[in-house]
Amino acid sequence: MKKPNFLVAGVAKCGTTSLFYYLEQHPEICIPKKETFFFIADRYKNPSTHERGRRDPSRIIFDPTEYDSIYERCTEKGIGEISTCYAYYYKEAIPRIKEKLGDPRIIIIIRQPVERLISGYKHFLRMNREHLSLQEALNEEKKRETDRWDFMWQYRGVGFYADAIEAYQKSFSHVKVILQEDLTNKPDECLKELFQFIGVDDQYTPDTSIKYNISDPQSNNKWTNIFLRIKKLKALLKPFTKKNNSDKTKSKIKHRFRKPNQDDMFKASSELQNELLEIYKEDIKRVEKLIQRNLSHWLIKK
Repeated sequence: MKKPNFLVAGVAKCGTTSLFYYLEQHPEICIPKKETFFFIADRYKNPSTHERGRRDPSRIIFDPTEYDSIYERCTEKGIGEISTCYAYYYKEAIPRIKEKLGDPRIIIIIRQPVERLISGYKHFLRMNREHLSLQEALNEEKKRETDRWDFMWQYRGVGFYADAIEAYQKSFSHVKVILQEDLTNKPDECLKELFQFIGVDDQYTPDTSIKYNISDPQSNNKWTNIFLRIKKLKALLKPFTKKNNSDKTKSKIKHRFRKPNQDDMFKASSELQNELLEIYKEDIKRVEKLIQRNLSHWLIKK
């Protein structure tokens, strides 16, 4: 039976979507579905009663047989899954991963936590799903967790990485932690290391020209306004795109036109950013030791 021999365990808003599209280009890698949520699926059997806080259940694989079936066609050396949730829910995910997959290679991608927090907040702003100010949303985190909102609404909580990294390092033989900034600034070098880690040809160079899932609002992006926000045009094009393009192709087209927004309406105050940095300081220092990487630049106050 085919099953993943590597797994990207997160973290959300740290470049996992870009990483998926870069890795899956490799001719020796098969990632048939980006996120399955399979190893924490039990958490979604009792979804939140709040519509905005729920994750679409059609995107979650609950059935082990269905999970197995998506890998049946894989014949490549590297068979993988990329999910954003397995780091945050590491206590639940790790024992299920071990039971199902044994000792796969684990990849975790992380980002300066205050930047990640702001990106997570802007992600829901862009989708018109977050209606609170950032400070108000931070104040609501505990209540949202109690009400079973999806983990991505834990803007502050998702940015604590040390416990998850340590748990994965203790539970699996091969764990590699990479930085989102490396994937962005030196993608070829970063991916070469990942290909070596996965055990596939490291001479392959994928197309990394598209940056996926940018959180910035796109109201000032003329291409977005033309192609993505004109409802009549979307309605006319939908039957054609649905029939003639795969989900991956449509996603690549969409993300190619999405750009960072230098005129973003939302700006977190320096005071709030510094306050948040203080919260993360000890966790960042722990991460430094765990991954043996200098993260002093993450501790510089704005």
